[in-house]
Amino acid sequence: MKNPKTRDKNQSSHVPGFETLPELLDQAVERHASRVAMKSHHPWGYQSITYREMGRLVSYLGTGLIARGLKRHDRVALIADNSPEWALLYAAVTSAGGVIVPLETGMKENEIRHLLLHSGTTMLVVSPALYADRIEGMRLQDVQVFVIGEEKGLGGTPLGEVMADGKQRINDGDGEFFNRKSSVSPDDIAAICYTSGTTGQPKGVVLLHRNLISNVKGCIRRFKVTETDSFLCLLPLYHTLASTTTFLVPVAAGCTVAFARSLKSRDIREDIEREGITIFVGVPLLFEHIAAAVRDQMEKAPKGGRVLLQSLLRALAGFMALLSRIFRRKVGSGLYRRGLSKKGLGSIRFCISGAAALRRDVEQMLTGIGLPVLQGYGLTEASPVVTANPLERPKSGSVGPPLDGVEVRIDSPDGEGVGEVTVRGGNVMKEYWKNPEATAAALRSGWLHTGDLGMLDKDGYLTLVGRKKHIIVTAGGKNIHPESVEAKLNRSPFILESMVLSVPDRKGNERVAAIIVPDYDTLGGLRAELTEEGIRKTIADEINKACSELPDYKRIVEFQIRDEELPKTPTRKVKRHLVTWIKE
Repeated sequence: MKNPKTRDKNQSSHVPGFETLPELLDQAVERHASRVAMKSHHPWGYQSITYREMGRLVSYLGTGLIARGLKRHDRVALIADNSPEWALLYAAVTSAGGVIVPLETGMKENEIRHLLLHSGTTMLVVSPALYADRIEGMRLQDVQVFVIGEEKGLGGTPLGEVMADGKQRINDGDGEFFNRKSSVSPDDIAAICYTSGTTGQPKGVVLLHRNLISNVKGCIRRFKVTETDSFLCLLPLYHTLASTTTFLVPVAAGCTVAFARSLKSRDIREDIEREGITIFVGVPLLFEHIAAAVRDQMEKAPKGGRVLLQSLLRALAGFMALLSRIFRRKVGSGLYRRGLSKKGLGSIRFCISGAAALRRDVEQMLTGIGLPVLQGYGLTEASPVVTANPLERPKSGSVGPPLDGVEVRIDSPDGEGVGEVTVRGGNVMKEYWKNPEATAAALRSGWLHTGDLGMLDKDGYLTLVGRKKHIIVTAGGKNIHPESVEAKLNRSPFILESMVLSVPDRKGNERVAAIIVPDYDTLGGLRAELTEEGIRKTIADEINKACSELPDYKRIVEFQIRDEELPKTPTRKVKRHLVTWIKE
């Protein structure tokens, strides 16, 4: 059997000439008609949908929605878990000239009502469980509600009924859907994506067809995606990282998208092995779990052998990275192929980590065992990918150079070259929906001001250091980036997560403090220390160890212990505005 990581010398990614989302889908159907586009698990087994079938289903659904009143530029909200139906609806709405509004599934009723009103939604599509749990009791006015599936009697119109009606209309000669999709312009709005709101009220990011298409093409080129690749759709599709990289990109390249059964580690591993997944897109937490599993195996080894293995992994990771840069191809991954195959990960060419910073020790650990993890950087306002490490020349700790067609500039850099990351390119949003003030603040002279702080090296690779809003300024005028301090704290096996912030002392001066969430599973091994006093002493010792590498002005002078996990967005970014220092 051919190694899925092996590529023919003449095989390269091909980027078709589509300019809108309906053109993307049409070209995929034409080029890859008989190939499997999507696979999903059901109690009775696996269902496969070919590209030809996908094209038909999208036309049936689009025609059915038009028959029920969908007009050009109408907004259609979608609140549902990942499924082929989610993808089909996204394609149908944008092909019919409508605007898709993906919403987070974990929102409360009042949040849903607010965003439906703000976006001016006329249609809402939900999964059956969400309809029964939240939507049914809201008694929405002026919004048509559709429920995914074919079951009647839930209160909303079954989406299966809409699709069946659309099929019949096409058979009777209705061609409105096809007229609509041929008239979609690259400058039409494709989606309004609401940010997760790590610092407050979410904003509606307006993405045009050309914004998304620009990003899809850039990703295909950077990651050299071809029709032989398979993707696992694991991250929630309502997040732009997932909808772009695990739906639009693979469909544009003619790949197969397999929908993950769950977020359980065993299910993910089995899905990867069974479907022969070659490109795995995840967030840092997933890769931390994989690295932790590797460490567990190390801990079972004899102490002398464990230390030797850890040293070898670090040395091999650096040596293989050097050889890869010299020969401009991945070197040495075959050394670990057998071990990765035993764990069900042997088909993976590489992983992509996004949405938040990946700890360097995790990146080096996985690279050391032959599982490359390429860090990237992006934001919803950029459709979302801005930079990504290339497989042939990755740099540890960096998020890589900009994609083709994207420019990155550091605004007002300090003496170390650190300043605000600004972005320009075809992937940058049009505006924030109904928010001219926020738009004017973010888009200035053609550049998107991200609020992120970073620096560019001589090769154009971007390294992030934190958020502009999070900077702590000491009484001596020194700037501290909390994220860099948190990265050091979080390396401790006894600290699950942390948040660094400033708190005033009695004189009103700012001092550096930390809120620590202990890892009680690891602390459980220190049974003698599991008193409140013992836990606090252990955490204090770990903080002192981490801060020993820092200059005095960056060191933690006070900390509080929090038992609850820090509040986060769906992509695991901490909602800092919801965390407060408790005054004692």
